[in-house]
Amino acid sequence: MASIRKRTNSSGDIKYTVQVRLKGHPPEVASFERLTDAKKWAQSTEAAIREGRYFKTAIAKQKTLGETIDRYFNDVLSHCKNPVNQITYLNWWKSQIGDYALADVTSALIVEARNKLVGSKNKFGRKVGT
Repeated sequence: MASIRKRTNSSGDIKYTVQVRLKGHPPEVASFERLTDAKKWAQSTEAAIREGRYFKTAIAKQKTLGETIDRYFNDVLSHCKNPVNQITYLNWWKSQIGDYALADVTSALIVEARNKLVGSKNKFGRKVGT
């Protein structure tokens, strides 16, 4: 649930502080000069959290896809018995778009890289994805 507080500082400037709190998620806070901007942000943030597509933009700008793939290698694949195919494909994705910040990875970028993968040949000389 979002709450909006109107704050007036000593010089008379008005700020609206929004806090979005949903069960199972840390609270998100932002400040705005206009009430309409505060309401829009609260509504879109709540919807994004509920749909599972919200993550902090600052973190997404700091981390690259390659770093995320490396973390996946260490945290998930290290516990798998035979992750050879997964490692092969993840290394390919890392070489293609691993330098992009998470915030810059779009569906168009993924489709473009995927189209390169589909037409390429694997280590056995067979076409991938056909």
